[in-house]
Amino acid sequence: MGDAGGCEDEWPVARVRIARAFWMAKLEVTNEQYRLFDPGHDSRFVSKTNKDQYERGFPLNGPKQPVVRVSWQQAMAFCRGLSRKTGLRFTLPTEAQWEYACRAGTSTPFSYGGLDTDFSRFANVADATARRLAVNDSPDWILKDPRFNDGALVTANVGSYQPSTWGLHDTHGNAAEWTRTTYGPYPYRVGDGRDDDSTDGRKVVRGGSWYDRPARCRSAFRLSYPAWQGVYNVGFRVVCEE
Repeated sequence: MGDAGGCEDEWPVARVRIARAFWMAKLEVTNEQYRLFDPGHDSRFVSKTNKDQYERGFPLNGPKQPVVRVSWQQAMAFCRGLSRKTGLRFTLPTEAQWEYACRAGTSTPFSYGGLDTDFSRFANVADATARRLAVNDSPDWILKDPRFNDGALVTANVGSYQPSTWGLHDTHGNAAEWTRTTYGPYPYRVGDGRDDDSTDGRKVVRGGSWYDRPARCRSAFRLSYPAWQGVYNVGFRVVCEE
């Protein structure tokens, strides 16, 4: 886990053993799926960058778009509900499980290559389309990689991009994803309490989103938010553990 050339909280790189088998959903949880659990949930819109709005913005509520603005607490409640319904053990992936699955056996920054790889077929990240978030002559201040165009401005329908060699879609970009893990310094140590279900502390988010430039969508990149906070570009996918 980690990246010696990445951000400070990705150091030191360390080998981590995942002792139990698990299955990971190949797709992020969609609005359609989440509303079966919480019919009142609203992923809402993304506004354009202009003081005086004349339209609501860009919708995030399509049935096949990944659900966003769900807190870690809500994502864990969804997993508990799914477990009760199926009789299987569903939960959020630990940070170690998530990075292992995202890398799909690679050691490059992305499962599909390096920082200069054309991501258009593989990932929905901040690209040439991001300039459309600015209205009229508003400053185009969005940090992005304008060399490539992945065809989506905000979240795309899940599975719109090519999967990794392990069959997982959207592990880089689209919606960032909650993990079960409480944010802490590396080296990552299994069994030190960071992977418990406690709501204490900030929870790790992985994968980056449509709003993040590629460097923030790397396999090793880490962010964190409070467990109660719903974030406009953060959703989740589930794992099923033995």
